[in-house]
Amino acid sequence: MDERNELDENETSTHPFFGTANELVNRYTHCALCGANLHFTHLTDFSKNLTQEVASCPECGVKAKRMVHRLQ
Repeated sequence: MDERNELDENETSTHPFFGTANELVNRYTHCALCGANLHFTHLTDFSKNLTQEVASCPECGVKAKRMVHRLQ
């Protein structure tokens, strides 16, 4: 566990959840390379209570993100 209570100024500028709500949504839904809207697909495994989310860009063909979310 990190013993610090606060982040350095340099760390906050590169944190993925830093910025206004609109900036966060744009970062999450748009391709970092070309700026096109990302397409999201979801695959849910109810026996393990997990959903895998994959974001890909239809314009440049890059798979931008892959995240696993726990269902509650």
